[in-house]
Amino acid sequence: MAKIPLLEIRGLRKSFNGVEVLHSVDLTLEKGKVTALVGENGAGKSTLMKILMGEYHADAGEVFLEGEKVVFSNPHQALSRGISMIFQEMSPFPELTVAENMYVGREPHKFIFIRKKEQRKMAEALLERLGIHLDLDRKVKDLTVSEMQLLEIAKAISYDSKIVIMDEPTSALTDSEVRILFATISNLKKHGVAMVYITHKLDELVQVADTVCVLRDGNIISSRPIHEVEQNVMISEMVGRKIENIYPRVEKQIGDVVFEVRGLERRGEFHDISFTIRKGEILGLAGMVGAGRTEVVSSIFGINPYTKGKVLLNGEEIHIRCPRDAMRYHFAFIPEDRARDGLNLVGSIRSNMCLTILKGVSRCRGIFPDSKGERDCTARMIEQMNIKSNSQEQPVNSLSGGNQQKIVVAKWLLTQPDIVFLDEPTRGIDVGAKFEIYQLIQELAKEGKAVLMISSEMPELLGMCDRIVVLKEGRLAGELLAQDATQENIMAAIVKE
Repeated sequence: MAKIPLLEIRGLRKSFNGVEVLHSVDLTLEKGKVTALVGENGAGKSTLMKILMGEYHADAGEVFLEGEKVVFSNPHQALSRGISMIFQEMSPFPELTVAENMYVGREPHKFIFIRKKEQRKMAEALLERLGIHLDLDRKVKDLTVSEMQLLEIAKAISYDSKIVIMDEPTSALTDSEVRILFATISNLKKHGVAMVYITHKLDELVQVADTVCVLRDGNIISSRPIHEVEQNVMISEMVGRKIENIYPRVEKQIGDVVFEVRGLERRGEFHDISFTIRKGEILGLAGMVGAGRTEVVSSIFGINPYTKGKVLLNGEEIHIRCPRDAMRYHFAFIPEDRARDGLNLVGSIRSNMCLTILKGVSRCRGIFPDSKGERDCTARMIEQMNIKSNSQEQPVNSLSGGNQQKIVVAKWLLTQPDIVFLDEPTRGIDVGAKFEIYQLIQELAKEGKAVLMISSEMPELLGMCDRIVVLKEGRLAGELLAQDATQENIMAAIVKE
């Protein structure tokens, strides 16, 4: 008798506004196995999972749970049958404590009263089992992004689920927290839990996945055991074209030093930071989350100005006390959190893209807007950056993460910068958009721009940078040329006493 899979999806179809986004999708999940689901943004991954969770209703097809046909009308029904999901967009209750958030809506009661001590004990036991360290009495609004992600993971697992769906679970985690997550996944597998693991970080697949399914344009392109997966083949299947090297290189000339910081300091954040960047050079800034990388770049750009030290441009000291000063010296800064710091999400593509050049595309020294000038600039950048959109007036929040990131980059390229700071430029975007961003960064360097790139992904730094500076606890911990840099010696610089 054939073994009945834990979950089986057959011939699932889904359309929005007459456009079919899932085309007869089949997927099988086995007990104690991790199925990785990879594909570009817009491939249909989230739609497929939202159907499974009862958020969307399929137009056709069937879902079987342990051999029984099921139809979920809402996420609560899916949760009651043992299916939970860790969403990339976290939605905790900010005014509640960690313990309260974990069991919100499921609080232990005595008559009409919540038994808070019992609730806290339940939360404490779960976190201890998972190896996650969080202050149970701390309000969620005071947690870091990575701590909130760990809370969401614990909350999903608290349902004693048979199936756990993880959507980009490591996007905001430190290396040590990623190890905790992977250990948790291994433990869940031993207890027969099946998992769907959605990620853009392809290097993680070897560590967690048993099977890898590639989804492109609403179709399952391939499904293979992890030991049969070749990364270049998988990437080509995801994007629909052959990509020989995910980290493109261009021929360029690295010139003289054009940017330098000496003895930079901001009390409580970083101390005695010194480095240079040459014309046409890509300098990587490596370090653990909390090492001070973002703080250093933000201070140079004038967001939180440094309190000691010097910044030199072409050998001459300059003084930057606010972002407007930085822009006057032709600096650009693509921030780490595009949704919070880089975009007006409810605004249009055009209004976002032209925000940095309003004075340049307006009449009478910025008094009257010039709609034609804005439209021309936006049209040029949409074509140059290969931004997928319906019109310039389309709201930014309706675009994929990759296209949103391209708009942030385009906004700053319109200022024609000479010094470009990029903080986690490919976080949360798909492999196709990553490749396009990488190409753009290399082209900027080829044009003679000085580029500083912060990334928590060491393969990205190794693949893109000419030189890498390592920060640890707000101080310089090492410097490596590209030809000498490896993940091992970067980590050695990070962990050395």
